[in-house]
Amino acid sequence: MKVAFVISSLGGGGAERVLSALANAWASDHAVITVITLGNRERDVYALHPDIARVDLDLVRPSSGALGAVLRNVERIRKLRAAVKACRPDVVISFMTTTNLLTLLATRGLGLPVIVSERTFLKRQPPRGMWRLLFRPLYRRASAVVSQTRRGAEDLQAQLDRSVAVIHNPVAPIGGDDDSSRNIADSVQLPRERGEQWLLAVGRLSIEKGYDLLIDAFSQLASSHPLWNLIILGEGPERSSLSAQISKLGLQQRVLMPGFVENPYRLMKQADMYVLSSRYEGMPNALLEAMATGLPSVSFDCETGPAELIQDGVNGRLVESGSVSALAASLGELMVSPELRGLLAHRASRIREEHAIDLILQSWKSLALKALARHGAYGSEPSGVGEH
Repeated sequence: MKVAFVISSLGGGGAERVLSALANAWASDHAVITVITLGNRERDVYALHPDIARVDLDLVRPSSGALGAVLRNVERIRKLRAAVKACRPDVVISFMTTTNLLTLLATRGLGLPVIVSERTFLKRQPPRGMWRLLFRPLYRRASAVVSQTRRGAEDLQAQLDRSVAVIHNPVAPIGGDDDSSRNIADSVQLPRERGEQWLLAVGRLSIEKGYDLLIDAFSQLASSHPLWNLIILGEGPERSSLSAQISKLGLQQRVLMPGFVENPYRLMKQADMYVLSSRYEGMPNALLEAMATGLPSVSFDCETGPAELIQDGVNGRLVESGSVSALAASLGELMVSPELRGLLAHRASRIREEHAIDLILQSWKSLALKALARHGAYGSEPSGVGEH
């Protein structure tokens, strides 16, 4: 099978990490894979299998005004169409809303099955501008629509009035456990000289991740748990605001924000507990990875994702979404109980089997074969895209 993946970039992020893992696993299984990005490869942080063809269109640049934005999107559609035709795939798989819409426009008339994967909870992050108008008619034309969660699929089905497949994200470390790294934070070693213990959070420093709420919750625990510290891995627009909040609370020595980490598994193996404080999610990949690593985890019960990973009190803790006091109380309970942390960690690690890359890849293969069968394309020459 020949598969073309399309995404904005391979820069740091959950969608980029999942696409890279799927592409690598599929290539290892002897599929012919092309990864096309709208941006250039200078932003890549996730390595690809050596047999994967990498195409970067270098089209992610700011536009001046509404007309400039329209012209830029016309250019993106034209060049993306040419890139897809050139690699002659059997099926196209696109990730992330705007890229999905561009891909659906770019492939019109090519006779190709196009599968779009929605990576966020659109009820909280709907498309903007002209994309809002195009979203429903274009997504309804896709060969298949994929959601990461059941809750996300329900929302999409209601909006689109069509079926939506649920394929969870895989547990698939990328980049290995060696010390080579392009990011300073990857070489961070958590101090243990005084018996310090570490609470870990991973994700983009953006408002939806709720790190302001997490810092407030940690501030309620800092004095009564003097050996516990908080480390937040990630980069983003809220860094200045969060740094100011940490300074105001006098937590500069207790809360670290070292930056983006390409391979969070290394620090997950060092940490003592994981926390997810998001106001909303698409699918919390870092929470999945932390649980698979065997970290006891506490999460807000936000939309969407955590409740599909954590059974409260069984393999982790779910607390009222947005409640700083509830988050602090649950974290404090686990901080004083290594036995409870150990029990939750043991049960959490079982999620690795449920989200193994082989199982998730099989779901994608099955969906691709069904899309090809509906198009009557598989088993013939690869899609005939060169004829258009």
